Amino acid sequence: MAIALLTLVLLGTLSLLATTVLGYLGPPGAAWMRQHFLWSLGSTFLLVMGHSFVMFFLLATGVEMKDMEKARGWGDSFRKRTVAMKARVFPVMTSALLLVVINFMMGAAAHTRAVPRVVHIALAWATLLTCVLALYREYRVLGDNNRLIAEAASRREDTAAS
Repeated sequence: MAIALLTLVLLGTLSLLATTVLGYLGPPGAAWMRQHFLWSLGSTFLLVMGHSFVMFFLLATGVEMKDMEKARGWGDSFRKRTVAMKARVFPVMTSALLLVVINFMMGAAAHTRAVPRVVHIALAWATLLTCVLALYREYRVLGDNNRLIAEAASRREDTAAS
């Protein structure tokens, strides 16, 4: 599951990079704007979906491990570790989600000249950098989460065997 989630976020981040580059390459005009808008819509969709899915996956696995830990009387080691993992990734993931949506809206505002174009450009680069950082942290945390799941599974098998 973690590989699918990371692939989704990676595709979204790469499409955001392509959208940002497309913003510089295209000649001003309706056809270019349509292409830039469609790419931005797609990358926004992928990134919001990807980051949200990672967030919910971490929440769900954390709840499941906490319940298993409580039912089997293992203490609270798993709960503490899942809370620490979430603390490493949730702030940057939430920032990435907000920036992606705000950047999409600022693109429309820049197109209608409600805000200066430079605002959208600066926000696009900030969004891209935040998404790259979020992708890196998600990669690390999902790996740690997989190891934690494997540890819980082996402990459960050891408890069941005895």
